[in-house]
Amino acid sequence: MDQPKEIQELNDLLRPRWVSGLWNVDHAERPSDPKTRVKAHLWKWHDIYDSLLQAKENISVTSGSVERRVIRLVNPGMAETGMTSHTILLSFQLIQPGEVAPGHRHTMSAFRFILQGQGAYTNVDGQRLVMEEGDLILTPQGCWHEHAHEGNENMVWIDGLDVPFVQALQVISFDPYKQGRLPINEGIDPAIFYGVARPVGVIGSEVPRLLHYHWRDTYPALQRLGRASGDPFDGAALEFVNPATGGPTLPTMSCRAQLLRGGEKTRSHRHTSTSIYHAFRGSGTTTINGQPFHWQKGDTFIVPLWSWHEHANGSDADDSILFSMHDEPILKAFGLYREERQNQPVLKVSK
Repeated sequence: MDQPKEIQELNDLLRPRWVSGLWNVDHAERPSDPKTRVKAHLWKWHDIYDSLLQAKENISVTSGSVERRVIRLVNPGMAETGMTSHTILLSFQLIQPGEVAPGHRHTMSAFRFILQGQGAYTNVDGQRLVMEEGDLILTPQGCWHEHAHEGNENMVWIDGLDVPFVQALQVISFDPYKQGRLPINEGIDPAIFYGVARPVGVIGSEVPRLLHYHWRDTYPALQRLGRASGDPFDGAALEFVNPATGGPTLPTMSCRAQLLRGGEKTRSHRHTSTSIYHAFRGSGTTTINGQPFHWQKGDTFIVPLWSWHEHANGSDADDSILFSMHDEPILKAFGLYREERQNQPVLKVSK
């Protein structure tokens, strides 16, 4: 910005002292509404899956330099970062029969949403979690984890991690597991890990965390909700809940399954959280700030923060299902979550 000579001279005096005057802040950096570099974008399944197949032919998963065969979704507004948004990195992973993606742990939290294949499992801190289509599996930060495939077809899933948020806090760390395969606690009843009860006399910190949400449980619940009126802005939407806290799936990310009934169109709203959607079933159109994005099964799209958006099912007869992830827990933790709904000017402010 152009400044009078005396202010420029003052700035020159302050600069070598590593201090700066507030008068140098551009008013454009203090907008009345939230702004983001993240752009609305849609990634087509054909491009994603073809990229995975190309990687399968050229990338070998080992305990060396390449531990995972992963294709990341890069946002056009943040191309230099290689990230999907400023808080979430969304990727797709493919593992072949007989492969083992070796164990490691890190300060980033992660989830897996299973898309196709049978016979693979992930081991999270000794818990053998068998992957089935539509399952949601968590890897909280600091947990040892590896993936292994004992089936006979390609296994593909979504990886969601809070990499850019943890990176911004400058607390990223990563440890490889150096003792071969991760051990599995075969003698423990797996039901312990999936229920909300605990043995008498065991304190909360000793109870294994809920890490596995089965599609065979989620889908009937979604269908039951779909027979009710649903939400005018989100349709029939379920949020995966941590039963120990009643809160979101992970401290930095929440996950949802959303059913759009035949012919359904939601009303428009916007919020300060960023949302990423994967079309698990069906087809439809999501309009973001007036721009339509037409999606089919397998496609993925992002709704940047404070963007007006609405969904419409592409079929009058068949349901569509969207799986989505949100950075809403981060916003709520700092009291920064707001939502504005069409024809409802009063903002919802988190507390």
